[in-house]
Amino acid sequence: MSNGFYINSPLLQACNLIDLPGFSDQPDEVSKDVEKANSAAQIADVVVYASPAKGHINDQDMRRISNLLSLLPAKENESSNFPTLGNLFIVATHADPSISDNQLKEIPSGAARRLYKPLNEGVLKTRRERTNRAITQEDLRTRFFTFWSERPDRCQQLFDDFTKLLSDFLPQAHLCRIEREINAIKEANTEKYTKQIEAYQKTLADIDSRREQLQVLEENEATRKQETQQKRDKVNQSIRELQRNSRTSFQRYTEQLLTVDAVEKIIRNMYDDKKEAKEGLAGYLVEKLQHEAEQIIKVNSDKLTPSIEAFLGSYQEALLKLPNLDISIEIPFDAKGAFIGGLTGLTSIGALSAWAAALGNLGGYILVAKLVSLLSALGISIGGGTAAVISFVAAIGGPIVLGVGLVAALAFAVWGLFGESWQKRLAKQTVKYFEEQRISDKFADGIDQFWRDTIKSFEKGANAVEADWKKYIEHLREITSPTIESKDRIEEIIKILEAGKDFFGGIPWSNTNLKDCIGISG
Repeated sequence: MSNGFYINSPLLQACNLIDLPGFSDQPDEVSKDVEKANSAAQIADVVVYASPAKGHINDQDMRRISNLLSLLPAKENESSNFPTLGNLFIVATHADPSISDNQLKEIPSGAARRLYKPLNEGVLKTRRERTNRAITQEDLRTRFFTFWSERPDRCQQLFDDFTKLLSDFLPQAHLCRIEREINAIKEANTEKYTKQIEAYQKTLADIDSRREQLQVLEENEATRKQETQQKRDKVNQSIRELQRNSRTSFQRYTEQLLTVDAVEKIIRNMYDDKKEAKEGLAGYLVEKLQHEAEQIIKVNSDKLTPSIEAFLGSYQEALLKLPNLDISIEIPFDAKGAFIGGLTGLTSIGALSAWAAALGNLGGYILVAKLVSLLSALGISIGGGTAAVISFVAAIGGPIVLGVGLVAALAFAVWGLFGESWQKRLAKQTVKYFEEQRISDKFADGIDQFWRDTIKSFEKGANAVEADWKKYIEHLREITSPTIESKDRIEEIIKILEAGKDFFGGIPWSNTNLKDCIGISG
């Protein structure tokens, strides 16, 4: 049984600190410690990565930092004042007096140079695209710090920068996000309630006409189901084709990259120092494989969007066939909202994140769905609940990180092949090592898993849409029945909708200290 202790620290009023046991040094990186570290990285706003000052940032560190960078929230997108990579801290621990001041000064610049080489064309390139910011080697160097508690000159910079982040930059970024979300809630809900009120008022004024429309809708239901199923089958067929295309394209790339001649050329272009090449080459190649896999998946994910839209559109098409239709004031069926709500509890939604990103203003759209409790009380279900919507939003636009084990450091015990250059020998050893470790196959397996997640997510979402369509038909029956209760029900719904419209339209919210927020005028 372990004993704990408690301290009264102002720092803990600003953040939650999660102290993890660290990564394993095992080649397969599958220990419980690694699992804990990876799971925490999924939710962290700030990452502090510790590596001993002596031997700071080896090949294993490079791979881990690459993975962490791919998951690091892009707070730069919230506030223009947020420092580039400002929520990443790479700390050289155990910076004790046995390391001279001159040696200590060289650690950040040397580590940044070694790290920048393999990451520049991969995860840093992706992050530049995400944040629309240049990320230089100097930007990366500023994220390195030293730590030795007995010497303030060896830890004060870390304390100062971390305090500045928690007291100024991070709160500002969060306020910017809150401002954007509240404005989205106000605007989107005011418009949504206005349309719904008009639709229910129209129904109240002409229930007989709406009852006729419902009859046609029910008569066409068998045809609607058949057409919907065909489009659903088309989506699944497209997913399988895109999976094959992704795997084939990636295999073609690895066959070009992982040849002795190609690897030797990389060594000669990237490395002057033999030791640095031996330590950094594997990480550099894996970074290139990761980046290429991401790009292939992104391209193919975008190709799936039209077939998903066609499937969801089949429900709208059923409404368009109704007589005397004025779609602008029809009681809406939100197929997209139902689909999103159906993705409850899924940690990976695969290519559906690309479809969601193509919806446009997700802030306004999804935040409307967060009010699921109120809408459900009206008999207007979007399915899944608030937790489902929030988890779905977290996955949208996020990085594509394949579940591939990190590569162990290359072990070159024998430098044979007399007469050949060290670059050629290193290239041969590296290609052989990658073949033995089945690195390409591991990435291909990760690609397959991505598309399996897509199929699973789509089926779950599609089932939710169909279930909500049945609820929608039942709701139309309820409000168009010949009994007096149907009119009472409509009048009750209209009163609630009017109250909701007044509430959201009248939300008092003004923050005059948001001049650095991105995407917010004022």
